[in-house]
Amino acid sequence: MTSWPFDPLVPLRYGAIIADPPWAYEMRSEKGYGKSPEAHYETMSEEEIAALPVGYLASRDCLLVLWSTWPHLPVALRITAAWGFTYKTGGPWVKRTASGAAAFGPGYILRTATEPFLVGTMGRPIYRSRSVRNLIDSARREHSRKPPEMREMVERLLPSVPACELFAREPWPGHAVWGRETGKFAA
Repeated sequence: MTSWPFDPLVPLRYGAIIADPPWAYEMRSEKGYGKSPEAHYETMSEEEIAALPVGYLASRDCLLVLWSTWPHLPVALRITAAWGFTYKTGGPWVKRTASGAAAFGPGYILRTATEPFLVGTMGRPIYRSRSVRNLIDSARREHSRKPPEMREMVERLLPSVPACELFAREPWPGHAVWGRETGKFAA
């Protein structure tokens, strides 16, 4: 590693890491480009994401939450391992419209109403709660903006552990964030 890409984050500090990489998509037609991530921000290839030294952010015992998409699920599993984490479990975010109905998003075969997240570990994190479910059921937000329930979930599992979020779109009070758009949705 020649340079530290995560400045100002501190190596070997974080017991919890949330990551929402800017996955690149293969566009099947020009018609879908306007809804694609590429229309909103710069994306990264699997190789670029895997090469990030995320494992060097982790303390000896660390929880990783990696946001994915259904088409990227096999890639997300490979990324989890490339970063030095062992896949353990995961869950979906059920996206709701303002009226409470399941969202009707894009999709290749099935239209997307959920977004998966993977959970991996390094070492043996000590969880403070055994009542956290693997489901987030909440309103869909702006493009790529994740639900606050994920941060709350991490804080319930590991309340006194330093945490960081990679590719964050807004500040996380009491914790560190990194990315090009960390203030995009700041209040």
